[in-house]
Amino acid sequence: MSPTLPITSRHPGGLFLPRTYVVYRASAPISVDGNLDKKAWWDAPWTEPFEDHQAPNAPAPWRMTRAAILWDDDHLYFAARLQEENVWGSITERDAVIYKDNDFEIFLDVDERGDNYYEFEINPLNTVWDMFHPREYHRRSCLETAYDIDGVRHAVQVQGTLNNHHDTDTGWTVEVAWPWRAIRTHDRTQATIPPLRGQSFRVNFSRVQYPHDTTGLSCAKVEGSRCEDWIWNSTNCGDLHIPEAWGRVYFSDRVAGTERDDEIERRAAAPALPRPAIVESVPADMVWIPPCRFTMGPDESSPDTSPAHEVELEGYWIDRHPVTVAQFAGFLNETSFDEHYVEAMANPDQCGIVAAEGQAYEVVSGRENFPVVYVSYSAALAWAAWHDRQLPTEAQWERAARGLTGRTYPWGEESPTPEHASYDYHYGGTTQIRSFPAGVTDEGVWDLAGNVKEWCFDEYHPYPGGTPMLDFDETAPDLDWIQEAALKRELFCVRGGGWTKQAANIRSTYRDADGTGRWFYSLGFRTVRAEG
Repeated sequence: MSPTLPITSRHPGGLFLPRTYVVYRASAPISVDGNLDKKAWWDAPWTEPFEDHQAPNAPAPWRMTRAAILWDDDHLYFAARLQEENVWGSITERDAVIYKDNDFEIFLDVDERGDNYYEFEINPLNTVWDMFHPREYHRRSCLETAYDIDGVRHAVQVQGTLNNHHDTDTGWTVEVAWPWRAIRTHDRTQATIPPLRGQSFRVNFSRVQYPHDTTGLSCAKVEGSRCEDWIWNSTNCGDLHIPEAWGRVYFSDRVAGTERDDEIERRAAAPALPRPAIVESVPADMVWIPPCRFTMGPDESSPDTSPAHEVELEGYWIDRHPVTVAQFAGFLNETSFDEHYVEAMANPDQCGIVAAEGQAYEVVSGRENFPVVYVSYSAALAWAAWHDRQLPTEAQWERAARGLTGRTYPWGEESPTPEHASYDYHYGGTTQIRSFPAGVTDEGVWDLAGNVKEWCFDEYHPYPGGTPMLDFDETAPDLDWIQEAALKRELFCVRGGGWTKQAANIRSTYRDADGTGRWFYSLGFRTVRAEG
C-alpha cells in the first residue's frame, strides 16, 4: 500500500483556507514593458511561491513562481516572476491555445459568484489568449474566445535569451495592465468597478510548464509530454476552473510601500471558525417525503436554462444526513471497492480514511460522523446499490430542500450565516453532520446547504422549456474541438453547495454538475429509497 501523504504546512491542523492577498494602490506610474525593476513593483507585496494544482497531494514545484497585483483609478495591474533556465516559446497567433507553450495565466472573478469570469494567458513571446467564461466548464459551458479585453496592455521580458538552450537563463517576467473600463462595460458582472476599500475578488494564477528537449538545434517542448501546472492557490483536484477554490484578493485604498492597511490585512488573514462540537452518536435514519406536486426552479445563476416548472413525485425516503466517513469506510471494507483512497486520497485531514493492514481501511478517530468526500459518481452509485437504494433525482433533492412552499434555503428565507451551514471556507473544511440546528428543514432533513455537495442521479441538461446551455461562437472555427468537447461531455447533477461554495450558490435551486470521474474535497452524497 502507498503510504499516507503528509499534510503540508499550508494547512495546519487540517484546516483548508484559500490564500489571500491585499491589493494596494500603485506607488508610482506603471509603464508596461515587462521590466519589473521599478518602484511600483518594489513596493508591492508578492504572493507566496506557487504550489502544484493538486497540492497538498502532489510534490512542490521545482521552479519558483510568484505574482503581484496593484491598482489605480484606471487599471488593475498584474506582474509575475517565473524562474526558468531555458526560456522558450513558439506560438505567435493571438487567441491560439497558448497553454501548449509554457505560459502564465490569470483567472479573475470580480463578483465572486463563480460564473462570468475572465482568463488571460501569455507566453514568453508575449502572445496572448484572452477569454470570458459564462459558467464553469463543469456546468456545461464553453469559453468565449472571441472576447478580447479592450485596451489591455501586456509585455514580457526574458532574463536571458529566448529559444537558445546553449546558455542558461534566469527566467522571464510578465506585466499586464487590465483597464477597469473593460470590466465595467462588460455588462455580465455585478461588482463595483473600480472596487471599494475592503471589496474582494476571486483570483488565481497558473504557470504551465513542459519538459523541454535540448538535444536539437533549438530548445523545444518534448512532444507528447505531460505538463506541470503550478498555481497560486491549489484547487486540489487538478481543474483550475473552480472559482470557489481560488484565492481571495482584498482591495485597500492605501498606497503600496507607505502605510500598511491593518484592518484589511486582518480581514484577509481571518482564521477559520471553530468547528461545532463533536456529537458522539448519530443515528443513520431516513425521512419520509410524501407524494406531492411542487414547482421546481429556476436556478437564478442560469434562469434561461432552468425555467420554473411543475413536477409530480411519488413518496420516497431520503437520508436525514449525507453518508458519513464511517458508513463509507465500512462499505469499502465489505466490498473491496477501491475508491482511490489507497493512492493519493488517504490523507486524514481531508477524507478521514486511511489505509490499514491487509488492504483494509480505517476511520481516523473523531471523523466517523463527518460526511465522506472524494467520492466519484460511480462510487456513490455503488454504495447506494449495496444498500438497495439509489441517488436522489434532482427533483427529489430539491423537494426535500425547498419543501412545498418553495423556500430559498432549507431553513427558509433568512440569508445564510455560519450558524446555518458550513460554506465559503468559514470552518476550513467539512463539519460533522447535524452540526447546524438552524439549517435543518421543517421535515427534519439536515445539511442540504453547504458542508458537502451531493451527487444526484440525473444527467445535467436544461429543464423542460429551457434554452440550450451552450451558445457556440461561430467566429472561432479553430476551437471547434473545445466546443465539441463541451457538448459531448457526460455530466451529472450536483446539489447543495458545499463548504467551499459561495453564499450565493447554496440556494436550494442552485444547479451544479460534474463528470463521473470527479472527486473533490467537498463532494459527497446521500441516498433515497422508494416507499416500502
